[in-house]
Amino acid sequence: MSEIFKFAYTRELFDLAPEKHRVGFLPFGQLWNDSNILSRQLLTARTKPPEGRSDPDMHGQIATEFLNLRLLASRLSEGYELLKELGKFLPSWKDDLPSEAVSAVKNVRTYFNKSQAPLRLLRNKLGFHQDIDLATESVDGIADEELIDYRGRFYATTLFMSAEVLHLRALAILFEVQSSKEALAILAADALRMLGEFYEVCQGYHEWFMETHILPTHSMAHGEKISLAAAPAFDAIVTPFFVNFEKLKQQVDARAANAANALT
Repeated sequence: MSEIFKFAYTRELFDLAPEKHRVGFLPFGQLWNDSNILSRQLLTARTKPPEGRSDPDMHGQIATEFLNLRLLASRLSEGYELLKELGKFLPSWKDDLPSEAVSAVKNVRTYFNKSQAPLRLLRNKLGFHQDIDLATESVDGIADEELIDYRGRFYATTLFMSAEVLHLRALAILFEVQSSKEALAILAADALRMLGEFYEVCQGYHEWFMETHILPTHSMAHGEKISLAAAPAFDAIVTPFFVNFEKLKQQVDARAANAANALT
């Protein structure tokens, strides 16, 4: 049975640790949370409902998956920037952190130090930034049958798939490969590898912090096991792009009408 372990500690106890150690502890936790959530959303976008998936839903899945991949690449790139500051949080990190974490730090730095690292390129060209020159170069690769847009009654059900096709074409050019499928395979492999490295770093720092500053006076016996028996199975989670907003619109309209009546 799956379970998690809840472990709470007071701010007073937390503040007994040196400030620089605390400043490192929280951002590394946030880095892992973001990476975990983005990678989970990326994988969940691929889950097909039992009844299958229509073409519009498949296009929505592609857009959702690629967005999360771009954001994940960007977040991992920012994690690399955080690792460059590791010596400020913990000058003796090479001696204090577990050997797996030390090796992971070196592996992350080696990867992102390369200007042509795929995740770094994705972050700089298609993640947090929009490279117009790359977009211009990619337009010629779009086929006639790929220019498809979905315009819904609500802005939340509008999807410009033509823009996603541009992104996919740009990937092949960016990585100098024959197809966007090949480029996505490169990105997926690198993202998976870097996720593993960042996990070692974040987990290693957290373990060191807890063992050094918290557990000597506040043991794990104060924790609590929580069962995940009622949690849904991973492959049961479906997150379609196109959903029905009629009920939400009715609620918004009703609130607007009530607010207007209150003013009269």
